[in-house]
Amino acid sequence: MPVIVPLLAALVAAVLVTVVLLPNPWALLAGLVVGGAIGGGTAGLLVRTGQARDSLEPGRRSSEQLKLDSRLDGIDRTVRARAADLPPAAQGQLRMMIVGLGEIVDRWPELERLPEHREGVRRMVERHLPRTLEVFLALPDRDKPRYAGEFKEQIGVLAEAVAKTRDRVVARDLNALRTNRWLLEEALTDPEERLFKRHGL
Repeated sequence: MPVIVPLLAALVAAVLVTVVLLPNPWALLAGLVVGGAIGGGTAGLLVRTGQARDSLEPGRRSSEQLKLDSRLDGIDRTVRARAADLPPAAQGQLRMMIVGLGEIVDRWPELERLPEHREGVRRMVERHLPRTLEVFLALPDRDKPRYAGEFKEQIGVLAEAVAKTRDRVVARDLNALRTNRWLLEEALTDPEERLFKRHGL
């Protein structure tokens, strides 16, 4: 935020009030008080405007999104590096989960209205998925085939939870898109034509 703007506003206000009240001995004090108030208000307005612009700016990711992105990248690297140790069927599910979680994180601000889903995704990325992978990969190689079925079932449970959350988030986008289409059609349709359509003519 440029500091010069609130300072300039305060100076202009102080000078104007002082000039208007000049014969009065309190003119200078009144000018300083009013100038300070206007300068502070201008600074606050600039800060709020900057924050609103930052939150609406496309492509800007929050620190939480960046953290979740980093965790997902780490999980993806582990799955690729240890592919030989993972059951083939589980690898596909794991990759689909990583993609689905990435899409959900991309829409992270939209999940503010769905706090239970947001917390579930956070726990999935930070705890459940890495822990499930870690436990299976820590097994001795000779035991992995024996527990592969159990591992696939656990991955299936996680994948189902991710798919449900992703579908709910995407469904909100589709509903918004359909609503927008309806509004566009209403706005662009000739009023007389709309009247005929409503009466089936």
